[in-house]
Amino acid sequence: MKKTDVLVTLIGMARAGLGFTPTDALACISELIEREDKQNPLHDANVERLLRLGACVWSLKHGMLAPPSSKDLLPQELKQPE
Repeated sequence: MKKTDVLVTLIGMARAGLGFTPTDALACISELIEREDKQNPLHDANVERLLRLGACVWSLKHGMLAPPSSKDLLPQELKQPE
């Protein structure tokens, strides 16, 4: 599946309410890691990618990836004292 097709499908599923909750997504990622064959030469790379995906879900769930406010983007000398 091409990247564009994946994105279109993901967006459609999300709009239809078919996505996992963050908790279920993390459980799914954990399950996928358990299924990885340790004898596969790509095991470590696959597990690392799944862990990075899980870290993204975790960050989104906990608001850790929230964009900075416009006030945070101003140079120090232009910020208004609080």
